[in-house]
Amino acid sequence: MSRMNWNELLNDDERPARKRDAQKPAQSGPHRGGFQKLDELIRYRGMDQIDADQVFNPTFHSSRHEREWILSYLGPFYEDDKILDVLRMVKGGKEATVYCCAAHPDLERELVAAKIYRPREFRSLRKDYQYRQGRAILDAEGKVVRDGRMLRAVRKGTQVGKEMQHTAWLQSEYQTLELLFAVGADVPEPLAFGDNTILMEYFGELDLPAPLLSAVSLRPREARLLYDRLLHDVEVMLACRRVHGDLSAYNVLYWEGDIRLIDFPQAIDPLENRDAYAIFQRDLLRLCQYFQRYGLGQDPARLARELWLKYGFTEGANDEQDAE
Repeated sequence: MSRMNWNELLNDDERPARKRDAQKPAQSGPHRGGFQKLDELIRYRGMDQIDADQVFNPTFHSSRHEREWILSYLGPFYEDDKILDVLRMVKGGKEATVYCCAAHPDLERELVAAKIYRPREFRSLRKDYQYRQGRAILDAEGKVVRDGRMLRAVRKGTQVGKEMQHTAWLQSEYQTLELLFAVGADVPEPLAFGDNTILMEYFGELDLPAPLLSAVSLRPREARLLYDRLLHDVEVMLACRRVHGDLSAYNVLYWEGDIRLIDFPQAIDPLENRDAYAIFQRDLLRLCQYFQRYGLGQDPARLARELWLKYGFTEGANDEQDAE
């Protein structure tokens, strides 16, 4: 299933006006700092033999704390020839911070996005248990944890168990992106997974990241196209046994007629989560609420039920019918 070029369906005068971001990219400048590779180079070669290009030294201006954060989590991507530099912050949030990075030539693109999650103790997603129902615990390599001691640590909520849950939360998003991108859904291409970080496709330009769909004013014809396109993405997800879990115009990026659905850590499997139908109904409601200003999405409850049953899911929808 290939990704459609929806922008070609529109004339220039039908594309929406964007609210331009006044923020400009950070200017380069000298910084102190380094990473593990610096220590190794000093140890084996000596300070006078170090090539500056071998040391991760981002040009993005940041506080000391944030710089340590960047060096710790993005340094390995530099050492693995995934990125060359960190250029700017794209978005800071309660769950994660996204940076725009210069891509290594091996990735055959100019820019990539690096999403760094906040440590578990600083995460603020409420009621995440609702999304974790039925999920397997994944390790740092994305493999299902089967060790009884580790699983008991998770159930007891020990420090080790909480760290494992945090890792599993991130791995779930990365694997969902891999799955959906492979079948042609409008999601960023996942490129690499590292400690607390996902490297993925960058959407937009360096000085103007793609805005959220919620910040864009669409013309009627494009609103119809994007509404149909997002419903298509919803169906693709259902066919892959996935529900986004937090779908709205605030989790869709828009760029010149193209879109990307983002933020999938809470995505669920409809066959494993007993609240799946209620979560799916909420996704459709929020999506339809945005498009109702364009005269679309008038009956989200009916739409949710039809799609749920179309893909063979009955739990929740049948209960609702019995109640009627």
